[in-house]
Amino acid sequence: MKDNMAWVKVNILVLAIVAFSVVTYIMQVMQNVESSTSSGNIFDIRRDDDDSGIRGSKTQINIQQTTETEWEPFNNTNPFIDSFCPKATCLNSPLCQPCNRRHFIIISTARSGSTTLLRQFDQLPNIRLSGENHNQMKFTSQLTNNLLNNRPNLLKHPMDKTSGPFAHNTIPKGSMGCIAQQMMHVLNPPPLEVQKDKSINVQDYDKDLILGFKTVRFHDAGWDDALEASKYLKDHFPCSKVLINLQTNITHQYTSFKKTFNHTEGTEYLGPSMKRLKEVNDFQRSLMANLGGPMAKLIDMDNWAKDVRILNEVVVWLGYQNCEFDNIVHENLAGYTRDEETELHLGR
Repeated sequence: MKDNMAWVKVNILVLAIVAFSVVTYIMQVMQNVESSTSSGNIFDIRRDDDDSGIRGSKTQINIQQTTETEWEPFNNTNPFIDSFCPKATCLNSPLCQPCNRRHFIIISTARSGSTTLLRQFDQLPNIRLSGENHNQMKFTSQLTNNLLNNRPNLLKHPMDKTSGPFAHNTIPKGSMGCIAQQMMHVLNPPPLEVQKDKSINVQDYDKDLILGFKTVRFHDAGWDDALEASKYLKDHFPCSKVLINLQTNITHQYTSFKKTFNHTEGTEYLGPSMKRLKEVNDFQRSLMANLGGPMAKLIDMDNWAKDVRILNEVVVWLGYQNCEFDNIVHENLAGYTRDEETELHLGR
């Protein structure tokens, strides 16, 4: 009997200690709330109810600094709304701000002067462009599609899921854009001498640059149609200018393919057919229609190769002032040769 009484006393003592600890914790939290409110910090204390298996039972304390204009962790702020990308939809979150980086993407058909465009526009100040990347955009898009097209859809779940085989916290909308942008940034790094310089922070070095690349394989990335392709660009590269280039004279383009590339085995031509070249041009025009201005601009090599003013219109469209080309280089004119004769000048 004495042993039972002793055991009861021990239990009462333990319960008292637990109760005291809980009360003390609550009082400390309330004091923090009062002091933080008076000092400008808001502590939002929320306990998730574990009644559906979707939300957990963890107590979360969210700290938010208030200012005259209260900052929200999820917002649509566009830092370039008055300049580079006025119509961009910026799905900002604590994980990703996809509009903070400006991009210039040249989407072209092959044998249509894309390397010339690369060399021309890479001369512009505050811009760095890279060449072909084996259609890497195709594989970055698959990162997103893998999550979207499988069930459960991990990118559209509105709440944290803390249990089950697919347990994960909410993935903010727009956050996959930073993964795609970082991939393209890695493929277009600053010069090696800059990377080797211990005094230079590469992120700071590049933060104000317009980064971009050219590709002649974008149409061949497995898109259902140009609408899907345009949506991917808008979602993942929202603050971008997309220059769409084609050649209307597909007979000339077809002849250039046959002369330049070794697409034959014996007498059989294995390159793109005239029909396929027309289909790609149709894709380019549809991509332009779906992206619309001011995000996209369509040019035709049959026109700009003979008129530098068309390229200077692109320069203005990119936002440059008092800056224009006085001539056009002709890269790969006779196959894979660099134009060493034409002097490229930029100025006014």
